Amino acid sequence: MIQVTNGMIYNNINNELLNLSTNVYNLQDEISSGLQITSPQDNPGGMVNVLSYNNSTALVTQYNSNVSTANSIGSLASSTITNAMSVVNQASSLAVEMANGTNTTANNQAAAQQVGQMINELIGYAGTSYNGQNIFTGNNLNLSSAYTPTTSYYKSSSMASAVSYSVYTYAGTDANQNYQITQSETVTPSLTADAIFGNDPKSTMTSSSSSTAATPSGLLSVLSLFQSELSNNNYQQNSSSIIKGIQNGLNTMTAAQAKVGSVVQRLNEQQTSYQTVLSNISQLLSQTQDVNVAQAMTNLTQAQDSYQATLEASSNITSLTPMLLQYLK
Repeated sequence: MIQVTNGMIYNNINNELLNLSTNVYNLQDEISSGLQITSPQDNPGGMVNVLSYNNSTALVTQYNSNVSTANSIGSLASSTITNAMSVVNQASSLAVEMANGTNTTANNQAAAQQVGQMINELIGYAGTSYNGQNIFTGNNLNLSSAYTPTTSYYKSSSMASAVSYSVYTYAGTDANQNYQITQSETVTPSLTADAIFGNDPKSTMTSSSSSTAATPSGLLSVLSLFQSELSNNNYQQNSSSIIKGIQNGLNTMTAAQAKVGSVVQRLNEQQTSYQTVLSNISQLLSQTQDVNVAQAMTNLTQAQDSYQATLEASSNITSLTPMLLQYLK
């Protein structure tokens, strides 16, 4: 026969009250934090899932950040090329218009001024930056200008004398900035300026006596020669080469625009996909970790009632215990 002592009764009462108060505290903590799992002992299996969801969220968030940055750069590059193409189309129209032989010196000078403004606009577009970093100069991000101009001379067989113009040489690098957007995919959101506006090697033609009849290939250099020939009233003798050079430049820009546009479209698709993935992970995490507040409030009320009832019962039991033990003797 087991002898029941005062200590045994009191220990049982204390243990029961401790368990009930712990349950009340845990429910209050869950309601306060909104989480039913905050440590492995709460739910070991659930905690494993929580850690997995958090890791996945961190990884996808990083990729999505890369996508967002690349998309901003690509969109800026695309809009810049579009604006630049508008300028080049104007230059092309002007080149055709000024090719007739009826223009006066004043007409040529006015047109030359227009071309100079166009060149400045294009140089500005080639120096476009995002967050202070040039998007068209490869990994040489701190260049304020994508081109370095040098003076050269041009003289065709039909010209009486050579004309000076600026040769524009690309100053950046050909190492494009890449962004990883999935575990196995990287994208290049922009192109280098020489792939958009063209490039001519630094000229060695530093005097009119060493002039050449080779028309430059870079768009900016072609426009500079166009401007110079207008200023010197001898554009008509070389108009076909200038018109062809501008059209070639426009073709290059069209191809560049298509390439950048396809990247932007890919980035938009990936960004939409990641938003869906993050939403799904968040929902799974919520289902695993979050508290059903309404149910938790009901459980808390029940736990508090149980604690209060046990406390009252234990008070009665402890007051009667000496009498019961004395009677049992």
